[in-house]
Amino acid sequence: MEMNTTPSYHITTTDVSRKNGSMFIDQYAELRQSLNIMSLIVYCLAFVLGVLGNGVVIWVTGFMMKKTVNTVWFLNLAVADFLFTAFLPLSVTYLATDFHCSFGNFMCKLNSTISFLNMFASVYSLVVISVDRCVSVVWPVWTRNHRNVRKASFVSLGVWVLALILSAPHFTFRDTGPSHDNIDIINCFNNFALSDDYETPSVKQLRQFCSEMKFH
Repeated sequence: MEMNTTPSYHITTTDVSRKNGSMFIDQYAELRQSLNIMSLIVYCLAFVLGVLGNGVVIWVTGFMMKKTVNTVWFLNLAVADFLFTAFLPLSVTYLATDFHCSFGNFMCKLNSTISFLNMFASVYSLVVISVDRCVSVVWPVWTRNHRNVRKASFVSLGVWVLALILSAPHFTFRDTGPSHDNIDIINCFNNFALSDDYETPSVKQLRQFCSEMKFH
């Protein structure tokens, strides 16, 4: 009786859990597809508006207006955003092909690096602008004597160097490899193991974890 009763109870529980699991997976897949479509629309709009808008700002502040401290700040912000939006078609392609990296390992590294470079350069440029505004209000006399385009250019250069240093690890660790779900799909993922050996269990587990996170 024990051998007959226990298996029947186990099968019933497994069937119920599988049905519940499949329903959850289907709902999640539909939600993910909807979010991917929304992301594609946002990326496309950001690409068109970002490239045109930032291109105009670069042209005006870099070539049409007299060079001042403020134009230096806004020119650097526009350049950072222009670089990011110019590389958005790679992210659109990657997302539209169900996370298949068809543009190679180098462009996978470069695309991710540009994204983080934009983040660091934009944030630190905004910090510099905020500090500049604060100093101009608190010490107006000192500002008139020491605030000039040459120093602003050096500060902007320092911001870009710092942003490049902080973005370098993303170029180092970013890699491409077959998806653990489908070997025909090439993912762009963070290879923290820095190894092409996917047979070792620990390396394989780390690669699978990084691939599932899908940082784009």
